[in-house]
Amino acid sequence: MFRVRSMQYDYKYCPICKNKLIIKEEGGLERKRCSDLECEFVFWNNPTPVLAAVAHRDDEVVLVQSIGWPTHWYSLVTGFMEAGESPEEGIAREVKEETGLDCAVGPLLGIYEFSQMNQIIIAYDVLLSEGEIIIDESELVDYKIVHSSQLRPWPSGTGQAVKKWLSQRGIENEEMGFKKIKKG
Repeated sequence: MFRVRSMQYDYKYCPICKNKLIIKEEGGLERKRCSDLECEFVFWNNPTPVLAAVAHRDDEVVLVQSIGWPTHWYSLVTGFMEAGESPEEGIAREVKEETGLDCAVGPLLGIYEFSQMNQIIIAYDVLLSEGEIIIDESELVDYKIVHSSQLRPWPSGTGQAVKKWLSQRGIENEEMGFKKIKKG
């Protein structure tokens, strides 16, 4: 079992009536709520569901690089679930949008916390169809294909799904660490 830690967004004013937000117990926890008790706005800060795919053909996994990421950062195909779609429909849509390929959504790998972004990750094993990968350049800048023998999980977020996918294939690759980036 896990607990998603709260990211306190910097909301200072009510988005409905523009009064100041205050901290008050609501639903057994301290939460930001409107200071005008007639307004009834409460900022619940619930985690956002994010879908992830270990998108592969046999033993080769596609990793993608989002716009704005450091050049050495790649991850799984991910995206937000849309209203009215199942997680399986959502990850198939995201894979198609980001790679241009159809896919067969396989079993659920797991549900993982990503507390740094206040997200719950729902990860699937996804088999890619044949064809050329054409990335969505409005979201991605690059992709790479990594053989499972060279794929190293990372310590948080979608890296946990990679670790499970590898483990299901009898592969126990060493986890990579994150390099600290100096701001300068």
